[in-house]
Amino acid sequence: MIYELNHVGMRIRDLSASLAFYVDQLGAVIVDELFVANGQTDRVHIQLAGGLIELLHPHQPGPDVTWGVDHIGFMTDDLDGDHARLVSRGFTFSTPPKVAGSGQGRLAFLSDPNGVRVELLQRSEEFRVPPIEGPVQALAHISLSAPNLEEAVTFYRDDLGMSLVETDGTGTYLRHQNDTIELVNTTSDRPIRGLTLRIDSPANGPLTDPDGTRIDLIAAGEGRSPRR
Repeated sequence: MIYELNHVGMRIRDLSASLAFYVDQLGAVIVDELFVANGQTDRVHIQLAGGLIELLHPHQPGPDVTWGVDHIGFMTDDLDGDHARLVSRGFTFSTPPKVAGSGQGRLAFLSDPNGVRVELLQRSEEFRVPPIEGPVQALAHISLSAPNLEEAVTFYRDDLGMSLVETDGTGTYLRHQNDTIELVNTTSDRPIRGLTLRIDSPANGPLTDPDGTRIDLIAAGEGRSPRR
């Protein structure tokens, strides 16, 4: 069963620059880091308030690598069962269940109805720590492009077990526990449009991280997505 929206993953060009942005500027904390030898990639998990971001820094990137937001990751306690269920629903996995390159559990990848890469991950390691106090009060939501909104809602609600929270003039919001996605009924050159952070002071955004990921800022008490 899929039980948690665990993280948003990013492929980054410069690890030092990304850490300077997220840690030094936004107050994130490094909660896990390792080097994946068989992929020649630094993997660093950082946490903003209660939300996890996975930074992937390949040492030898291929010519077709896409920089910036790359995928959203969900935790499951039955990867093989969820894989079989989604295949029976007509979904194709770009990566069928396999041992993770880090050696920490197993993973699989598929795409949502609008091309967003989705990771299913089963592991015993838990990188998330209690919410971190700082200028960011919450990772309010991850914004996804959803030109096919109805199919996207069905996928995240019925296939991945998220709860439909509300629909307003901006987007449709679904969540697992305190982690939320926003589906925006529009096309975009980035299937994952960016992140929205709730901060404890008036917002002066948006910001752009070193790889072009848009970071929208909303002040405490603003916005409709559920607060963490």
